[in-house]
Amino acid sequence: MAKRVAAIYDVHGNASALDAVLSDAEKCGVDTIVFGGDLAWGPQPKLVMERVMSLSGNIHFIKGNADREVGERYGVEQGLNNWIAEINQWCSDQLTEQQIDFLNNQQEKVTISIDGLGEVLFVHGSPRSDEEAIRKDTPQDEIEPMISSVREPVIVCGHTHIQFDRTVFGKRIVNAGSVGLQIAARGACWALIGPEVDLRETKYDYQKAARQILESGVPMASDFAEHVLNPPTEGP
Repeated sequence: MAKRVAAIYDVHGNASALDAVLSDAEKCGVDTIVFGGDLAWGPQPKLVMERVMSLSGNIHFIKGNADREVGERYGVEQGLNNWIAEINQWCSDQLTEQQIDFLNNQQEKVTISIDGLGEVLFVHGSPRSDEEAIRKDTPQDEIEPMISSVREPVIVCGHTHIQFDRTVFGKRIVNAGSVGLQIAARGACWALIGPEVDLRETKYDYQKAARQILESGVPMASDFAEHVLNPPTEGP
């Protein structure tokens, strides 16, 4: 049984934010890390993949929709917008064959028994789909079919980049927020799970991160840098 789990979601190629969260998680004494998807789509894909693949210990990786799209080189032919497809394929080009294989072989979901909470299901979007969004204000009737087959009492998700902790039809649903493309928060967001649920926000050097992003060569680098310096207050 795990005692303290770091739920690290939606890093989106932000190495500075990832490093800050990993350091914070270590100080919190976590014994397990769950990466909840969308690691590499962003300005520093190779660096982020190097960091996570070098980690040791009890670590789980869940495949997000962006991991699937980068790993399989999705483009406009698969329905992506032009600008998303351009960034997606740039990210694919930065990664080694080993890193691409790593993305392509992640799990869809994982269940961990955590002290104080019992069985906890970790997914990227919803238990049904890595693209399905559960938001803090999604009507309960819309959520019900997404979770009706789930046996675990607690579900941890991401994908929407905004933290929340709510109960729907007897299931506690926690969104860990986004490490690298946070919304409605200033710092890098993640969740410390066990024995309680602690939605955390880790500060880091935003100016340095923005400079590194501008030097990365990623398409729309200025937009990524602006997001780090001035995160949006509301989601789409």
